[in-house]
Amino acid sequence: MSKRKVKESGGANGECISQVQKVLRERFCHHYATGKLFGIEHQYRHLLDLLKRTTVHGESNSALIIGPRGSGKTVLLNHVLKELKEMKQVRENLLEVRLNGLLQTNDKVALKEITRQLNLENVVGDKVFGSFAENLAFLLEALRKGNRTSSCPVLFILDEFDLFVHHKNQTLLYNLFDISQSAQTPVTVIGLTCRQDILELLEKRVKSRFSHRQIYLMNSFDFKQYIRIFKEQLALPA
Repeated sequence: MSKRKVKESGGANGECISQVQKVLRERFCHHYATGKLFGIEHQYRHLLDLLKRTTVHGESNSALIIGPRGSGKTVLLNHVLKELKEMKQVRENLLEVRLNGLLQTNDKVALKEITRQLNLENVVGDKVFGSFAENLAFLLEALRKGNRTSSCPVLFILDEFDLFVHHKNQTLLYNLFDISQSAQTPVTVIGLTCRQDILELLEKRVKSRFSHRQIYLMNSFDFKQYIRIFKEQLALPA
């Protein structure tokens, strides 16, 4: 075989390998909503129903997704969001804010991130606010389109939720849960945490405003089920 042919066949193999790597990386490292869900179909339906009530009917809510690391909390949420965004009404209206307790280490940083993700930097400008609650209320007011029924629903996703508990006076959590209880703007707050004792860490005033909806992911697969899951997760598309 000529050197040129060897080079061409090597290039084709290299391209195949890079495609395989890309597919598997997306599946395992980036939490993309690909493939099947295993053993959490009930939780999937529960969360989908909850978010539909916010995005379609304008109902505010709050919930916690609780489970050990690697149990599929982020994958579950991404699968639900993928299905929701296939609905035109949801795709055009839903506003999504993702916060992470490892990155937003205090309320000031969290508020800046909320402002950035909602593209409201120009609206806020040089305005000076008295309190965190006034600032957050102003942001949500800026999103409204006249009345409650036509307001864009806002989904707040709080990853590493237990770290937000350590913020001073739990002000961020208090205000988010408070807004999700009021009928101003359709808001749903979803927290993801691996701490099962999370409710005990919440202050009384914060706990009273939380809806106490908890979705647990506790996988109890036997060895045969694990083997089947591994096979399906490693299977490549045609």
